[in-house]
Amino acid sequence: MQKLLSTLLLLLIIVNCYAQEEVPFQIDVTELDKGLLLYHSYGDYNGNKVSANGMVVVTKDSVVIIDSPWDNEQTVQLLDWIETEISKPIAAVVITHAHSDRIGGISVLHERNIKTVSSQLTKVYALKRGFEAPTKVFHKEITLNFGDHSIRVFYPGAGHTVDNTIVYISPYDVLYGGCFIKSSSSTNLGNTEDADLDSWGKSIENMQKHFPSPKIVVPGHGNYDPGAVENTIELLGYK
Repeated sequence: MQKLLSTLLLLLIIVNCYAQEEVPFQIDVTELDKGLLLYHSYGDYNGNKVSANGMVVVTKDSVVIIDSPWDNEQTVQLLDWIETEISKPIAAVVITHAHSDRIGGISVLHERNIKTVSSQLTKVYALKRGFEAPTKVFHKEITLNFGDHSIRVFYPGAGHTVDNTIVYISPYDVLYGGCFIKSSSSTNLGNTEDADLDSWGKSIENMQKHFPSPKIVVPGHGNYDPGAVENTIELLGYK
């Protein structure tokens, strides 16, 4: 009996050690400018590991995140990293559309009482796809002001999805296109299951009218080097 108890105790210790083993850190973070960070989370698309871009804006008193990581686990990692490395409260998370690579960690955000912001359309599609509804919604656009930082969330029209929005971040002169914009190295339009291909080109024109020459355009996936908008137009065959 004593030998059996000793064996069970050893097994419990081993199981406990494995349970406490840290999950490998998956989020990559790169500084684009002082207080402006680009992060990558990872998910599976058609059996392939794919990275998704998101952004972290550090203002004087708080942090704003543009798009949730792909899933709850990576969202926890990003939030914990911000708490440890930046040590400022998260004022809001902007959700640019209702696909997993943008909204996948929304339940974790709400568990931590973090405000989530999206268009009314994104709220509708979030609920249809089984995600929690963002806590603050707008119709065509909204401007969030945090000290000398202004974050303008804008609906250009349908494209990658019916609900896709873009985000202009001042004072950096950075336009976050999300999945509405493909990287300059993209050779196809990616996931077009929910796309409005007939409207996408016209919606890009609308975007360009409001944001004619941003310093940097960040796509939803891939590099943020110049040529992303032009490549998206070319991939669409839009003239």
